[in-house]
Amino acid sequence: MDSYLLLVVLLFSLSALGLIVGVSNDAVNFLNSSIGSKVAKMRTILIVASLGVLLGTTFSSGMMEVARKSVFNPGYFSFHALMFIFVAVMLTNVILLDIYNSLGLPTSTTVSLVFTLFGAGASIGFLTALEGGLDPFAFSDYINVNTTVDIVQGIFSSVGIAFAAGLLIQWLARLAFTYRLDQTLSKLGGIFSGIAATLIINFLIFKGLKGSSFLTKDTVSWLLEHQNTILGILFLIFTAIGQFLIAVPKINPLRFIVLLGTFSLAMAFAGNDLVNFIGVAVAAYQAYGMFADAGIDAHELIMDSMAKEVSTPTYILILAGLIMIFTLWTSAKARKVSATQIGLSRQGEGSEKFKPNTLSRMLVSAAGGFNQTMAALSSAKFQTWTDERFQTLPSSQEKDAPAFDLLRAAVDLMVASSLIAYATSLGLPLSTTYVVFMVGMGSSLADRAWGRESAVYRVAGVVNVIGGWLLTAAVAFIASALFAAFLFYGEFIAALILTVFAIGMIVRSNMGFAKKMESENLVDDEVDNLVRTSDPVGLSRNLMAADIRRSANIVAMAGEALVAKQKRSSIRLNKEIEAVVKRQRSLELKMTRVLKELKLDEGGQASVHLMAYDYICDLSQSARIMVEEQYNHLANFHKEPHGGFLLAYGDILNLFTPYMNRIVAALESGKAVPHADLLNAKRQIVLDINRALELDVQRYRQGELTTRQTHLQTKLLLELRDITALAYRVHKVYFG
Repeated sequence: MDSYLLLVVLLFSLSALGLIVGVSNDAVNFLNSSIGSKVAKMRTILIVASLGVLLGTTFSSGMMEVARKSVFNPGYFSFHALMFIFVAVMLTNVILLDIYNSLGLPTSTTVSLVFTLFGAGASIGFLTALEGGLDPFAFSDYINVNTTVDIVQGIFSSVGIAFAAGLLIQWLARLAFTYRLDQTLSKLGGIFSGIAATLIINFLIFKGLKGSSFLTKDTVSWLLEHQNTILGILFLIFTAIGQFLIAVPKINPLRFIVLLGTFSLAMAFAGNDLVNFIGVAVAAYQAYGMFADAGIDAHELIMDSMAKEVSTPTYILILAGLIMIFTLWTSAKARKVSATQIGLSRQGEGSEKFKPNTLSRMLVSAAGGFNQTMAALSSAKFQTWTDERFQTLPSSQEKDAPAFDLLRAAVDLMVASSLIAYATSLGLPLSTTYVVFMVGMGSSLADRAWGRESAVYRVAGVVNVIGGWLLTAAVAFIASALFAAFLFYGEFIAALILTVFAIGMIVRSNMGFAKKMESENLVDDEVDNLVRTSDPVGLSRNLMAADIRRSANIVAMAGEALVAKQKRSSIRLNKEIEAVVKRQRSLELKMTRVLKELKLDEGGQASVHLMAYDYICDLSQSARIMVEEQYNHLANFHKEPHGGFLLAYGDILNLFTPYMNRIVAALESGKAVPHADLLNAKRQIVLDINRALELDVQRYRQGELTTRQTHLQTKLLLELRDITALAYRVHKVYFG
């Protein structure tokens, strides 16, 4: 097996990996509407989406041209150089997409592909020109500048078009149906179902047939020739079926529209985005076939033949589709990315993932001003009428309640699938992620899902996601250019090194992601248990006890590490206490929200829960400060603490540890420590801390301690005193 064939095998292996990490990010685009609206069980949704993906892969053959010749001019490169362009592109894509998946952010695999092709092609084209004595700045010789600009413009213009389309269509749909679908569907449901289903079929089938790998040209021509007649018949059929379902079995036809839309969007996704995952490997495979047939040295064979149209074997497309389906069913990262978009489009309150920023506040303020202007220009009667049409229903407090209703889900799918399939029929690599995400954001805004309590958070989320998209383009270009330069000089050895690097990053990323998801699931479980239990105060005590134990143990171990000068232990403990604090931050808003649902006998029990939680958060923050100060002191090689302080600090911790253990045991058992005993223990610890503080100040004034030593020692003592007092308050809150 020659070296170039090994590169082809490597590229197909990376493509399989790219399918997994790419689908984990992109596949949720066609699942979000179904999942968010709870249209069916998850198993049913996945089956429908899987069928759409499998069929859609056969429509993607025409899109493979993007990877082979749309961005760069293959006739400028030798076979040798072209293969390393492809390797650089695949490695960059796999690493970049996995990073976004781990962060739970949707990004565009299309943008990633285009800009990695652009970066790698520009890099190796520049170096090839230098090596051959040509003008390296004649970019038009090796980069298809006009085509690339058209592709980029198409991708980014889709952001505004998708947002506007989602906003307008959803506003009209909600105005017609309101939120009381049970009352309005009987009048307009059949017609809406007919329009939605016909649009989906039209754009998905008739506009996507040009890329099909199994329909003959005669069949396609006949269908397109009779397109209007077929669509008219389909509209009448779907309208009649929809009205029948509403009238006779009393079934909501929007459920079938959402499932049909899920199928169609999955099909459009596979037809439009499959090139992002396997297009490069397929192009390399075809290039290798040309190289093998030519019998010319790899450095001499110019790949101008790559500009010709070549069809992709159907079996490769179907195999790729099967890998996509497998990922769809098994990827935990896909669920995390899905949660981001559903959270931003959710109707009503909830935990917000993103923090407000200056830009989000400015945009919300500007939108408020625009609304006031429009209100001043419109009549009071019209405002009253529209407000009545957009009046929402009381939000459900159930855990599995839909994030939005079936009408919005149907609009999202209808608009997004139409836009994507239409772009596919024109051969444009539209970003599925951009279209689906922005349609969802537009429909959310039209639906008034972003209220005063959530607008700045949701807008901040949209700004962050769009910023991430722009970052994708820049990082993809720079990283692929650097990888390509390294491969240009290092060749096969460089390819091996970068492959090992990429695999190592992905393995490490997945290990860290598994731990992170486990932590997040534990937080959700704690909140759910608190809501369901018949003894919320008892469970609350146990939750607080667990956090006190964690923080107290970390403080004690940090003291031991300080005495032993173990910097590595301080690093580990710093990460552990950061995890505790981060967990508490994620619980903060949820702990307030569950007050509505707690099974409390007395009103005062709610304040007990909140006060205790507040004390625990303060306690953990003090522990974090102690560990962080200690870590920084050791990491910066400052002078170790005074020997007298270490002895006194050790004695204090010997009193502190059993004191905290007694409080933890009391909270877990529900049996209070005698008040006088606990108060005396606390006073003894505080007294010893105060004595140690006085000695430290005295030593500093006498010149026995440096400023850094004094800062560390006094900070440890002051924060330990706060922790001691806060733990006592938690006990007092629960037991009086």
